[in-house]
Amino acid sequence: MTGKKPKKLYMHYILEVLKKHTDEEHRISQQKIADLVFEDYGVKIDRKTVRHNLSMLLEADYPLVYIEHHRTNKCGAHENIMTDWYFQREHKWDESELCVMIDSLLFSNYLPKNQCDRLVMKIAEMGEDDFQKRVKTMTSTVGRNGVNKSLFYTISLLNEAAIDKKQVQFRYCDYGTDFKLHPRTDDNGEKKLYTVSPYKLLSLNGRYYMLGNPKERDGISVFRTDRITDISITDEKAVSVRSLKGFENGIDLGDYVREHPNMWAGEVGLCKFRCQQYLMNDIVDWFGSSAGITTFKDGSMEVRVRVSEDAMLHWAIQYADQVEVLFPESLRMKIGKTLREAAERYK
Repeated sequence: MTGKKPKKLYMHYILEVLKKHTDEEHRISQQKIADLVFEDYGVKIDRKTVRHNLSMLLEADYPLVYIEHHRTNKCGAHENIMTDWYFQREHKWDESELCVMIDSLLFSNYLPKNQCDRLVMKIAEMGEDDFQKRVKTMTSTVGRNGVNKSLFYTISLLNEAAIDKKQVQFRYCDYGTDFKLHPRTDDNGEKKLYTVSPYKLLSLNGRYYMLGNPKERDGISVFRTDRITDISITDEKAVSVRSLKGFENGIDLGDYVREHPNMWAGEVGLCKFRCQQYLMNDIVDWFGSSAGITTFKDGSMEVRVRVSEDAMLHWAIQYADQVEVLFPESLRMKIGKTLREAAERYK
């Protein structure tokens, strides 16, 4: 770097060096601070200047920590030496906590790769230098399906509309064989425009969903946020979720997820099924601890849950070799018909 730097920037450089290079386990001396200022910013300062600026930073209540040593100099006079400096972060994250947040992003399936990598590095910056270096090797290891570059804009507008209780309009897309998103069409072949009252956003099984009420329809529908395009907020007031049948007390996300495995919508009712007790881990994973259980001496059990019939149809088929749905009869018939048709295809 060339050119003389203004002295008023010295304090800034010193503070940035302490933030970047130090923590409780990585302390540095005043001379090391001077060396790093030159290394990072090309500015030469002496220890006296470092000491003066450190004193001003302390007076300004910056969270700087040091150790004070007492010694006798060559002239026999006593003096205090302040060394082992570091910047004390007020909200320091444990590496395991940062890893949990990073993994939730890396194994999500809705973020485009460049946006995911950018978010991961922002989180990594809350850790130490060596942690950031390790994270850089992680960002490209997980394959991604997300192609919707406007995802964050979509999420921002959905949040804004939910807070302001406004409806939104958007196109809803499906993937084509070209692996690109294509808007759904109406009966006339025109691109369909959805008008929806948005209520809740949630991340589940590596996907990001919006729960809302489509105009001129009853109940709650589920939309994948990464398949929403061309979104805008309307001036029309949203339909109150409490006015919808079954949601008079609002939406409890915990209950909704348990009642709608794989996020299939539909009216919720009682379902009973029989399976072996070794499936208990799966039962808790899908339905939580609110499921009713009756055990039998042969190692089987009857499970009672409140769940969407459409959701239960697809869940039961996943476990068709281990689960028998007992009630309702209408669901038993749907499952039987689906399995017979599948068996015919594999005959």
